Formats: sequence, structure tokens, C-alpha cells
Amino acid sequence: MAAASPELRHVAMLPFMAKGHAMPLLHLTRLLLARGLASKVTFFTTPRDAPFIRASLAGAGAAAVVELPFPTDDGLNDGAAPPQSMDDELASPSQLADVVAASAALRPAFAAAFARLEPRPDVLVHDGFLPWAELAAADAGGLPRLVSYGMSAFATYVAGAVTAHKPHARVGSPSEPFEVDGLPGLRLTRADLNPPIDEPEPTGPLWDLACETKASMDSSEGIIVNSFVELEPLCFDGWSRMSLVKLWPVGPLCLASELAQNMDRDVLDWLDLRLAMDRPVLYVAFGSQAEVSRTQLEEIALGLDQSGLDFLWVVRSKWFDSEDHFENRDKGKVYQGFIHQVGVLSHKSIKGFFSHCGWNSVLESISMGVPILAFPMAAEQKLNAKSVVDVLRVGLRVWPKKREDDMENGLVAREEVQVMARELIFGEEGKRASTRVSELAVLSKKAMEIGGSSYKKLEEMIHEISELTRDKSV
Repeated sequence: MAAASPELRHVAMLPFMAKGHAMPLLHLTRLLLARGLASKVTFFTTPRDAPFIRASLAGAGAAAVVELPFPTDDGLNDGAAPPQSMDDELASPSQLADVVAASAALRPAFAAAFARLEPRPDVLVHDGFLPWAELAAADAGGLPRLVSYGMSAFATYVAGAVTAHKPHARVGSPSEPFEVDGLPGLRLTRADLNPPIDEPEPTGPLWDLACETKASMDSSEGIIVNSFVELEPLCFDGWSRMSLVKLWPVGPLCLASELAQNMDRDVLDWLDLRLAMDRPVLYVAFGSQAEVSRTQLEEIALGLDQSGLDFLWVVRSKWFDSEDHFENRDKGKVYQGFIHQVGVLSHKSIKGFFSHCGWNSVLESISMGVPILAFPMAAEQKLNAKSVVDVLRVGLRVWPKKREDDMENGLVAREEVQVMARELIFGEEGKRASTRVSELAVLSKKAMEIGGSSYKKLEEMIHEISELTRDKSV
């Protein structure tokens, strides 16, 4: 039910150039407009990403899209062209700092476009990895800001606690466990952490970026967290004791989307047939930015084939050559391109999700009641996998052969994929994870319903911004 009168006249959204970062803000846009908490939302994006953004906002109501082209003669990155799209890859985590630096070239175009908006936005919601947005907001007269990192409360809290207290400075190796304040009974290792916080005394471009983003976060009105209090209570409590910056748990935001939206007819028919034959399906997807070696892909493919499971594998087009025909086998279907993942996970034939553990994927799987087989690759995905297996207990994990001496580069063997995929679908550990994730799925939907924790937090967040805007106008 919509509010009697919108709290905010206009909300501006500025996402990072990655689909995983944009999707929660797209869902949030739909939610704000559907609930009458904002009269209008304007989404800023690059020209190459504009079609995806517009398609995602189709039917959302008063949602506008403004394109921000990169300058053609900026000379950034030693003459290399800056990234233009969410589909551009990061060759390594260290390249993130270069991409963020290049994105700052958008600031003049953003400032010019922002000045033309009517009515003037009440708040800027921007990706936490765009610290230059703080200066842009200052240019706009001190506009209130909300930050989105697209991370779980667990990863957010652990990153803050580890950086503040440095418990990993007291261990002798990447595999030696340590405890984190506020999370009793949980033991992490340095191998669970992502750069730069895996080092007790970090340095370099990534650490410089982390410091910039923290400074921007500290001066904001809080962090929008795509999660809900009942899922990660210790982390929300721990953060409130550790930081003055508010966390706003307003998710799962994926529940604001239509489950059957843009489902490919061929995929839907294939899933329907498996359901009719009572053949459980393992959904396999490793995100839009994953970089997986050819050797690892082949091991996964052979492991899935040898598991005897029906599987739907969403791949990037560059991963397989034209002669690869896994989709023609009786039990496996390969889909190339972007897919409406919540729609897939909501299908009753899907009984497990083999995932890279990006937070969007984890939360979507939990919301749809699907247990997870974790295969973390980059960023905070190892922390998400730790949460999935040891904290939330909604999944299992595959491990590389060289687990002790080569956590980063070890190959996950076909035998590991075969055994763990079958355990997730048919084994006792998988059944326990399935029971637990079903319980959390119920709680996730309650959180978003009228009177639920996330429903109320979103209202509270918008009301607080509205009060700030009103005070500035007086």
C-alpha cells in the first residue's frame, strides 16, 4: 500500500559500473516508487549500460535514466580508454582502484546533469566505491548522501572489526585461525579475507581506495544494506557498537522484483519438464564479473556431468567455444548471457545453487529457499562463503586441491564438484542446509511485508532524510 504522500520528492541514484552493484539500487528504485516513499527517482549511468538500466526499470513508474558519457580525451590509465560498461572486466582486484580513478572523469558530466534535474533531488544514493560522489554532493549544496556497497552485514562488520582491531596480526600463517570481536565461536583465517584487509598493515592503491571510501562513508547518512536484521543480528549489533555510521537493513531488495520477469521461454520449458519428471536441478552461475580459467571450467563441466544431476549453467559467452555442447547432453543445459536469476531460483525444480557467493546471489538464494554450494573467487566472496557454511548454515563448499599451501590458485577438481553437488542435493548435510534455508526464506519475506523489520527500516531511513532536507530548506 502506497503512502498518502511521498516523503521525498526526488531521489538520485549513482551506481558503480557492475551489474551486481546496480541491481540492488534498481530494486530499491522500484520499492521506493511502489510504496510511495519517493515521487521520482533518477538513475545515472553510462551510455552502454543505459539499455540494461532502462529495461530493468520498465514499468517502475516515475523512474528516469540520465546518461553520463566518459570524456574522450581524458588521458586516463596511460592513454587507455576508461571502462564504459558494467560488462567490462577487471583483470585483477588491484585494477579496481584504477577503474574507480577513471570513473572520476564522470564527475563534471554528473554535476552538469544533476544541476538540470527538476525538482532538485532530496538525496544522493551512490555506490560506496565512488568516493568522488561526496564532492559531487558538496558541489550540489551539501546534499544528504546514502551509501551502498552491495555487501552483507557480515562482510561489512568483519572488514570494520578486522581493520580496527587487527586480530590477524597475531597469527603466523594464512591458515591459522583467529577470532573476531562480537562474533563468539567463529574462527576466521587470513585466507578468508580479501585484499587489502588480509594484511594487518595494508598499503598500496587498494588500501588508499579503502581509506577514501571510509572517509566518504563516515560523512554520509548511513549505509544501505541489502539484508535483514533477523538474518545477521550479531553483525548489526556489533556494528552499532563499533561505528557511529548507521546501517539501514532494508532487504532482501530482490523481493521487490517480479519473479517471472523476462524469463527465457526455452529455459522455463526446460525447468518445467524437469519438474514434471521429478528430476531436481542444480542451478550453476558464477556472476557477471567472474574470471574462470579454461582448465577450471573443464573440471567443473566434467564434475557436473559425472554427478548425474540435471543442471542449468549460466555462462559468459567467452567461456566456451562453439564446439562445446554441454547443453546438448540429456541432463545439462547451458545458457549464455544475462538471466533473471530470481525467476530461476524461484522455480520449484531448482534444489541447489552452485554459486560464486556474490552477496546478491547468496541473498536471492536464501530468499527463494535454495541451499548453496559455495565456490568463492574474488572480493568479499570468501567471507560470504564462510557465512553461508558456518554462520547461516545454508550451504556447503567446494575446496581446491591445494587447500593448505595454495588457497588462491588451487584447482577445484571434478571429483570435488561431483561429490559435493550430490551431497547438496541428496546428502544429509544438504538436507540440513535445505531445511535451514527454507526457514530463512520465510523470515526474509516477513521482513519485507507490512510491519516487517526491513519494511519499517526503509520508512525510518526515508523519514530521516526527509527531516534533514526539511531542516536545510528552513
